[in-house]
Amino acid sequence: MENKLKLELKPKLSVALISTIFYSLFIVGIFSFYLVPMYITLRRTFDFSNVILLWIVFSIVFIALIFFFRYMNLKSRKYLFYNKEAVFYEGFLNIVQRTIPYEKVTDYILHKSVWDRMFGTGTIRLVTAGHLGGYGTHTVGGGVSIQYIENPDEVYNKLKSIIKNK
Repeated sequence: MENKLKLELKPKLSVALISTIFYSLFIVGIFSFYLVPMYITLRRTFDFSNVILLWIVFSIVFIALIFFFRYMNLKSRKYLFYNKEAVFYEGFLNIVQRTIPYEKVTDYILHKSVWDRMFGTGTIRLVTAGHLGGYGTHTVGGGVSIQYIENPDEVYNKLKSIIKNK
């Protein structure tokens, strides 16, 4: 039997990038508490306009770099579901391809955070043998998270159907 493509998923870039901007602003805000005392110590004088200018330049460069790398990483993500297996492509600088045969999938988890519910997206985790199945970064074994998927309830049910009818 031919391994025919049944479903292709890509993350919703706008939702992921909005959260990236908020994250970047948070990091810049934390860094700001260290920047002013560091600048005063190095200059021994308090020239507030130079501090503000330095902070603005740093903030713009930092946010632009994080935004660029996150955008390129998300843009390259692709989740392909065939008759008997799923193939995942992730990464911009380092490219990772994972293939998961459906017989290895032991559980499906649909997670919708407050952020996801605001924008109609969600994360679907396919848990494989040897995986603890928890949601988060402190898990062992296999599995994959499909993040920022539009219409997550519909996609979740479709994936379950595809995997069960392998």
